[in-house]
Amino acid sequence: MDCVEASEMRVDASVSSRRIVVGGLGVHTWTAGRGEPVGLVHGFGVSGTYMLPLAEALAPRFTVLTPELPGFGRSERPRVPLGIGELADALGDCLDALELERPALVANSLGCQVVTELAVRRPDRVGPLMLIGPTVDPEQRLARRQLLRGLSDAAREPLPLVGLTARDTAGMGLRALLATFRSALADRIEERLPLIEQPALVVRGEKDQFVSARWAERVAALLPRGELVVVPGEPHAVNFTRPDLVAGLVQGLLLEEREEALGELGRGLPHRHVPTRQQDEPRAGQRPLPLLGD
Repeated sequence: MDCVEASEMRVDASVSSRRIVVGGLGVHTWTAGRGEPVGLVHGFGVSGTYMLPLAEALAPRFTVLTPELPGFGRSERPRVPLGIGELADALGDCLDALELERPALVANSLGCQVVTELAVRRPDRVGPLMLIGPTVDPEQRLARRQLLRGLSDAAREPLPLVGLTARDTAGMGLRALLATFRSALADRIEERLPLIEQPALVVRGEKDQFVSARWAERVAALLPRGELVVVPGEPHAVNFTRPDLVAGLVQGLLLEEREEALGELGRGLPHRHVPTRQQDEPRAGQRPLPLLGD
């Protein structure tokens, strides 16, 4: 496969591009690595490009697939913009087309709404979940509040990510953006979280202005097998700013699932897998961030 370069961001030569057909629409998919499958799911108004740093960090150990959902990025646009439920169905069809059986799914922001909906609709098709900056906080569903929080968080994100987001949102068009935004606000993610059977790790950047600490804690508490990690000093898109750390958490999450399946004791993540700048003091129900040894 030929490598497709994304403007404003250098794409590693190990990352390839392919197109699959889902529901009669061409869906662009980034692929990298070899090994156990991991799917990466992007958020609102953006393409899969901002998941590529994480894909590259995961590639030495995993087969990483990053589909751009219909209407996003280089994928074809449906005649009518898709809501959360329809995006979840499209993601499930992507997994079918890519022949992935219960892959781990790592999602950011609105992508968390999509993967949790899929986990409830088709639990047999979804493996462990990592929810990075999950939206939407039920206490912040007023559109103006969400807009203000988004603007506040954008000021803390790195400039390359801001540039990618601006390009991707402009490419979607105002009509599609508004339709997706309304669907995200109307979605009641809190009602389905207790129904999710998969182990799930909730990840929040300490400086995330879009997802509050209180809401992240509630998400982890509502999930029957949920845990919370707070990454010190990071904003909303931790997958972009600290791909090395997130890759270590993914590896630990999958290791835990294998240990649990084998009936082994101990669910802690090995220290050597997760690099971070500092040890974060855990709250109740929150997993501490291990330190990487020198």
